[in-house]
Amino acid sequence: MSWANKITTTLFGSRFGLQSASSNITGAARGGNAPDFIAGPEDIRMGVTTAETTATNLAAYGVSYLTNTSAGSSQVFTLDPPIPGVRKTIIFGTTVNTQYVKTANSETFISTLGTSMTVAKSTQLCIGALNMIGLTTAQWGVSYSLSTASLSLTTTT
Repeated sequence: MSWANKITTTLFGSRFGLQSASSNITGAARGGNAPDFIAGPEDIRMGVTTAETTATNLAAYGVSYLTNTSAGSSQVFTLDPPIPGVRKTIIFGTTVNTQYVKTANSETFISTLGTSMTVAKSTQLCIGALNMIGLTTAQWGVSYSLSTASLSLTTTT
């Protein structure tokens, strides 16, 4: 649904801005103030990279596609600490080697598998995605249920 006709234009010549939501959209206003939302675009385009290596940390934002050739024989990548409120997607892109993503400073993944995990790994040599959001600078929230069938979280590589 496009909100183009319900926003205040804040960028000259563009239909992108802040929308103050009414109580019939958000329910009761919090503390008497309606929340503001960015409105206008149909989606936000995220940065995507397919050139990840184990020599450089994965950014804490955007999409990282870990290809079969991006790490050579060592498939252990390091992820920068989370930024609260910012989304990160990691695509495990190999059917040949198990790939691991460890957190840089023992930040944890919060998911259905636990709250103390610091390593994500592909377990069935299949292509899969890990969608997360930074909860704090020390915690990643995983946005769907995990099992050991395709991607798993552990405490070691």
